[in-house]
Amino acid sequence: MKYTLSVVILLFTQLITAQTNKLKQGFDKWECMEMLRIAQLQAIDIKDWNTPRSVPMPEKFTFAYRSQPIGLQNMWDLWVSKDSIAVISIRGTDINPNPVSWLANMYAAMVPAKGELKLEKTFNFKYNLSNDPKAAVHIGFLIGTAYLSRDILPKLDSCYKKAGIKNFIIAGHSQGGAITYLLTSHLESLKREHIIPEDVRFKTYSSAAPKAGNLYYAYEYETLTRNWAFNAVNTSDWVPEVPLSVQTEHDFTDVNPFKGAKAMIKKQKFPARLALRHIYKKLSKPSNKAQRNYEKYLGKMVSKLVKKALPEFEAPEYYKSSDYVRIGTTVVLYADDDYKKVFPQNPKEVWLNHFIDRYLFLVEKLK
Repeated sequence: MKYTLSVVILLFTQLITAQTNKLKQGFDKWECMEMLRIAQLQAIDIKDWNTPRSVPMPEKFTFAYRSQPIGLQNMWDLWVSKDSIAVISIRGTDINPNPVSWLANMYAAMVPAKGELKLEKTFNFKYNLSNDPKAAVHIGFLIGTAYLSRDILPKLDSCYKKAGIKNFIIAGHSQGGAITYLLTSHLESLKREHIIPEDVRFKTYSSAAPKAGNLYYAYEYETLTRNWAFNAVNTSDWVPEVPLSVQTEHDFTDVNPFKGAKAMIKKQKFPARLALRHIYKKLSKPSNKAQRNYEKYLGKMVSKLVKKALPEFEAPEYYKSSDYVRIGTTVVLYADDDYKKVFPQNPKEVWLNHFIDRYLFLVEKLK
């Protein structure tokens, strides 16, 4: 049988695509479970991996590399499968506990989603996580993203050039899950700048992730990663509900009725004008004061502690918002009665519903 040149090219292209695109769109229950198994090992010294525990070893992936603690004590692991898929797994808060690791959570002021962080004299981190000027992200998680990406990029380049790996899963639990959002955005921006090859494919699995940005960052992230990024959330876990959110009238999109509210009130006749002005102040002042306090205590005050851990760090100007929202395609892990029978609820055990074996239990129940 004779083939035209165009048919041969089409067949060859399909063959190459089949070989390189090993990751598929959409949430994959087994992939999520495998990422949770890997995440569990990040809380354990490598020498202790053979000790009995409730979470089994990963089935498909083999350990390849563990970073040293960097930045605010962040760390990541590299795992690789026989079919050339690599996992970049971000560790969450150091459970020792390490006070420096907790600073990444507590440093919760917002900064613009595009800009530059001055972390060391020789390390200025330029980033573009969103082109929307109203997009903003969590400064503590951004610092983690900066230090981790500096260590990850050479390994990613080596995987691509030496091992031909083009498929990467970015994963993380808890604080690690929050950083996966920003890291995914950052690596995708480096693809657009041709620093990372265009044929590299990223897929993201976040679990138990805190909120890492505002609505406008979430909009762009969800558009960028549609069908390629997921956040698994146990409905009884409080961690995905933090940081606390404060919404003011300044957090709305540009076309909104609040922008011209004061001018509209001025046009009203007395005594309606007086009553409306009183109501407007009563509604807007508390949230604006709360946002200023948020920035004062979780921005300026915590930054002094961050500077003790990172002496050359220069605190940036903060974005005047604390309107944190849930990000990404959420996979709801509903903590039903069966779950609560296996894991009896105790208000004194605040981490009860955050542990990885709880997440594995609920993911396994998904159909």
